[in-house]
Amino acid sequence: MQTDSLLYRFFKELPSCFFVLVGRKEADAGRYDFAAIEYKMTAVRTDGVFVPKNPAVDPAYLVEVQFYPSENVYSNLLTKIGLFLEQSPRNQKWIAVVIYPNRKTEQKNLDPYNELLETGRFVRIYLNELPAAEPDQFALRILDLIATKDAAALAKAQSLIPRLRKAKLPKNQVVSLLQFILTVMLYKLPKMSREEIEKMLEVTDIRQTRVYQEALEEGREEGREAVARKMLKLDRSIAEIAEMTGLTPTQVRKLGKKSQK
Repeated sequence: MQTDSLLYRFFKELPSCFFVLVGRKEADAGRYDFAAIEYKMTAVRTDGVFVPKNPAVDPAYLVEVQFYPSENVYSNLLTKIGLFLEQSPRNQKWIAVVIYPNRKTEQKNLDPYNELLETGRFVRIYLNELPAAEPDQFALRILDLIATKDAAALAKAQSLIPRLRKAKLPKNQVVSLLQFILTVMLYKLPKMSREEIEKMLEVTDIRQTRVYQEALEEGREEGREAVARKMLKLDRSIAEIAEMTGLTPTQVRKLGKKSQK
């Protein structure tokens, strides 16, 4: 499973969950922009960076997702940190966050890095050791779903969806979370079709459900263009945005160009 790209999407859409992981308030997500930074001259790409809007106050968080064994995790991460700092303000503080599914996956040879790991500059998160999420912490529950082995993940997803449907959340947020659960299972069960997984999760086609239609109607009240702009920021495809908002692909592209100016 391409966990790094999946977790990039996860933190892009649900950044508040990351700040809970590192011991900060959910609201602190509003003080950051999240992006995968690529250094073209070196062909090095970060898994994701939370860049503070005010670097004099907040540290940057460089996120590394490591779901397979490697003895080069920390040397590669140090390279990325150096490249990031070269292009950052001089007073930019930083914290590197490495996300592992469990301790067994962590790099075994830590001798060259022990002092760094003890400074607080490096935060290691083992998803299987996170405390149990509260019933209404659906983002954390989805993060646990990503770290769960494929067979057990299906059972967790099947039990999570009914709770999510009963939750007192905005309808558009429910739809977004349902879609992400479906996306996780599509990653985990690549040999199964979308239709088969939808049937197993009892979600059929989310876009045809009542909650989706109600969320879309709420979006129309806010303004279709406003909804489209939000989806563009989440890196959704032109075709998907056009289908969900009723705008034409040309209209969506124009909105994207305007937002870049």
